[in-house]
Amino acid sequence: MKWIFPLLFLFTACLTDTNTPEGSLKSFVEARMGQVVTREFILERVTGKLQQVVENISEEEFEKFADLRNIRKDSFKVLSKSCQEKKCFMTYSVTYVTKEGDKSTFNSEVKKIAEVVNQDGKWLIADVSNVKTYHEALEPISPLE
Repeated sequence: MKWIFPLLFLFTACLTDTNTPEGSLKSFVEARMGQVVTREFILERVTGKLQQVVENISEEEFEKFADLRNIRKDSFKVLSKSCQEKKCFMTYSVTYVTKEGDKSTFNSEVKKIAEVVNQDGKWLIADVSNVKTYHEALEPISPLE
């Protein structure tokens, strides 16, 4: 019975391994969902073009970008990947629910392509581009609001 907890810990640790491109991307996406993150949190996990954008964005715009408290993740899937020794391009999808208070207002699915590069043994996100976004309103949308 004593071996169950260490085995469970090891299994969980392997699922979110940030030493792989997939693990690094997944942990970044999941860590942002449902909360507010700091600029430092983002900058520790990005590089290249994405790092420049985050460094140069105004404080007001960053606060909008960083605040995902109303988002609840449903799933994260890597759909395809093309990797070389130090660089990976991954197409992935994230499905999530947007909430207002206790009510769910939108179901969404976003497909993106991420460029993840290995710098000093750590996989960092260099760029992300949108492929497709789908939103399903769960409540009537009022154009007057």
